[in-house]
Amino acid sequence: MERDDNDAMVWEGEERRKLLATRVQLSSDVRRTPDDIVRRYRENRDWKLYPKEWIYRNLPCQGEVLDFGCGTGEITTQLALFGAKKVYALDVTPGLLEITRRRAELDGVADRVETICDFIQNVQPRQVDLVVAYAVLHHCHPISNVLPHLLRWVKPGGTFVTVEPIVYSDRLEAIREKSGVPFGDLDEGERKLNSEDVHYVCNSLQDPEIVHFRLFGRADRWLPDRPLRQLDHLLLKLPGASRFSGMALIHGKRTAAGAMGAAG
Repeated sequence: MERDDNDAMVWEGEERRKLLATRVQLSSDVRRTPDDIVRRYRENRDWKLYPKEWIYRNLPCQGEVLDFGCGTGEITTQLALFGAKKVYALDVTPGLLEITRRRAELDGVADRVETICDFIQNVQPRQVDLVVAYAVLHHCHPISNVLPHLLRWVKPGGTFVTVEPIVYSDRLEAIREKSGVPFGDLDEGERKLNSEDVHYVCNSLQDPEIVHFRLFGRADRWLPDRPLRQLDHLLLKLPGASRFSGMALIHGKRTAAGAMGAAG
């Protein structure tokens, strides 16, 4: 696949931003996934409160999966532990993929994990049952450079799911920033998905669904997380409350346009 200079600059910029986002991950220890974590995600008792549990409960996969932007491989190995036949773990950082491979060995699923170090634009798509992009797209602006390539991995009848920080209102975000409660460090180039981004993702999918989380994302600095999530879940049932949420899970099937892209 040929690339012009502008494409190369975009991809190189994406790589630099992603590398900045992985500094903490690269310094972390690699350990076997604790039994209590495995048990939690197998049981998924709080699937209405936490997006990862929502995925494991509602989108179980016994086939093949792409974990896009796999990082240190927590989701990669969990998908394999919970029944995926094959998990392709893709990232642009060799050090993170080394951690993913080590984690897969410790979790006993190395035979079902294949790591890929490259940009998604450069990789020949496999046809998988599920593509997971967990907290990755907000590092990949404009997301139109990435999403079509991800959807080419989704086989007919397969599913795409992403979980991302969002902001629907610039005014609300300005109020949050002035609240005095830190949200956490942002890396260069990182930006929450806005309403246009969410609309673009939904328009790229067949039968899309959005599930919102985290009305009180910053309040967990002071209060226990689970009660806040329970309050979130109740309040998000109110009309219009989703406009104030801080995280969205979006899932859907591949459209006919995505199918043509996969064949091309």
